[in-house]
Amino acid sequence: MWTRLRLHVPLAMILGAGAAVVAENTGELLAFTAAGVGSSLLAVIDLCVRRLPDVFVLGTGAALMLPLAAAAASGSQWGDFGRSLLAAVVLLTGYFLLALISPAGLGLGDVKFAAVIGAFLGWFGWSHVAAGTVLGFTINGVLALLVLLTRRGGRDSEVPFGPSMILGAVGAVALLW
Repeated sequence: MWTRLRLHVPLAMILGAGAAVVAENTGELLAFTAAGVGSSLLAVIDLCVRRLPDVFVLGTGAALMLPLAAAAASGSQWGDFGRSLLAAVVLLTGYFLLALISPAGLGLGDVKFAAVIGAFLGWFGWSHVAAGTVLGFTINGVLALLVLLTRRGGRDSEVPFGPSMILGAVGAVALLW
């Protein structure tokens, strides 16, 4: 259903427009736009098949980090780039621990995608990382509650987490920008 709606096209346009608003240089614009397009594809894939394929997660991560590295080199933003890398490691580690504690709750695709989300939010600051993470979990919790209340699923129903992670990251940037 999600692919027939071509939801990824308007979502990519919205995320690309948002990238143009928050980017301060060409490297950031390329990085944020690429992350937006990759995230829109990942959201639709996660909604369809309940997984985040490595090839798209890693491709989105590379498409984000390479232009950010260029932006750091050309604009002396090495502190931002370092924080971005550290935030990626922090979220990757945190999500991995959560996946070990509750394997049914988080998949390894979510864990890997957390590194991409962490890298994106880390470029903006630690408050963005914290807010984006909390918003992602909150949004997913609300969606899970709605699934239960509307009787479209039970306690064992899977709610894809990737779209909530994306919405949390976008929300954090929008709120704290």
